[in-house]
Amino acid sequence: MKSKWVYVGAVLLSLLAVLGIAKFIEPENVRVQQHLSYNTEVEDTNLSIEPSSFSSHLPVVSIETEGQTIPGRPETGQKVSQVKNTFIRAEMKIIENQGELNTLKDTPQVESDIQIRVRGNSSRRFDKAGYLFKFIDEDGMDEGYEVMGMEKDSTWVLHGPFLDKTLMRNYMWYNLSGQIMEWAPDVRFCEVFLNGGYQGVYVMEEQISVGEGRIEVTEYDGKSNMSSYIVCVDRESVNDVDYLDNFTEYTRRMTSKVEVKYPGARKLTPEITDHISRDFSKFEKSLYSYDYKSKRYGYGDFIDIDNFVDYYIINEVTQNTDAGIYSTYFYKDITGKLKMSVWDFNNCCDNYMEYQQSMAGFFMQNRTWFFMLSKDEKFTEKVIDRYRQLRKGILSDDNVKTYMAEVQEYLGGAIDRNFQVWGYTFEAQNDLLQGEGRQIGSYEEAVEQYEKRLVSRMGWLDKHIDALYSYSHESVNKKFND
Repeated sequence: MKSKWVYVGAVLLSLLAVLGIAKFIEPENVRVQQHLSYNTEVEDTNLSIEPSSFSSHLPVVSIETEGQTIPGRPETGQKVSQVKNTFIRAEMKIIENQGELNTLKDTPQVESDIQIRVRGNSSRRFDKAGYLFKFIDEDGMDEGYEVMGMEKDSTWVLHGPFLDKTLMRNYMWYNLSGQIMEWAPDVRFCEVFLNGGYQGVYVMEEQISVGEGRIEVTEYDGKSNMSSYIVCVDRESVNDVDYLDNFTEYTRRMTSKVEVKYPGARKLTPEITDHISRDFSKFEKSLYSYDYKSKRYGYGDFIDIDNFVDYYIINEVTQNTDAGIYSTYFYKDITGKLKMSVWDFNNCCDNYMEYQQSMAGFFMQNRTWFFMLSKDEKFTEKVIDRYRQLRKGILSDDNVKTYMAEVQEYLGGAIDRNFQVWGYTFEAQNDLLQGEGRQIGSYEEAVEQYEKRLVSRMGWLDKHIDALYSYSHESVNKKFND
């Protein structure tokens, strides 16, 4: 049996600390990574996707809707549906036998009613849907469950890799981000059946929410007009949403809106919304003031700078171009500083559907909040120093190449099963990536393209990272510093 738990690393660091050596080693957050903790004696050679004969080394999720259509697909004549608050009631079973293959005949570890809908933005029109669901009790109230070794909660995301033919972008970058940052959503691979039909490989993901093992902040007591909060910057919805009247909403004329995700709608009063608007705007005003770099009045009093630096690097490395515009999350403890969380790497590393990205250049310095942060030479210096540190460890060429190879090996037969259903996307006429030379003909080619792009991108950054200083040079920032 081979168990490659990252806990071993934590124990080793503890021993080295006693010897006074640990200070020379890059710290990493302890994080269970599914592909490093499996039993290799369990052989997954059965490629059948028929319910009666199916088996897998991955956890299995079975969803039954009793003939109902899961809502959330684009409506007739619409490119993307923005309606996100309609759910149906369904039943879910999760089967995960420790150290054995999983079949639909096995006793489920989790069996519960759920509320479920299709999730995403542009991905809502993909043939392979992604889902948001909540475990509920008989009365329809939220009920938390531990899922695949992840912390107990009621709300989860089932991400269905479709545009990402490697199947691993979200899994990989949530895990690597979780090693780099204080927190990132936990993830597990699984295979999904819907009403008895095989749907392929999915990634079970923690939603960005407040709770033990998720974002741990002081929870709202239901009495005060002040609260810890989570906000999301995203496309405007047709739902009845009270968006924040934050400072950059007007000064930058943002194309996206800032929505409060915590506290939830049941607890969110106009007074709390006003508190969050004012609190978030304090940071923005400090950032866009002439004192933005000062110790007394500057942005440093409002944000966790190291957290923002890590967010910047991760998204710049992966060229995750939605970052800072859409699917962008901030969170803040009522007694702490503002932090950011990564989310959604489906389009990263030149997997953006509409056009091919240039491997060269920077883009994060143009994002609303980083536009001003990049004008501070101290912030820029932190980005450059941290990038070089990460390139010696978590983001080294060897580490990312090994990571991809190990994930591919771990998925094994699940890859073949997945593309029994979705293999038509390897045909040129069905490839969604637009532009010459972007069509991918096989899974192996998809992984090769992904690896080559990521390594080349970091190689370019190695040579040009010091050019970030040009954005904070006095000569180009006189009007912001006078």
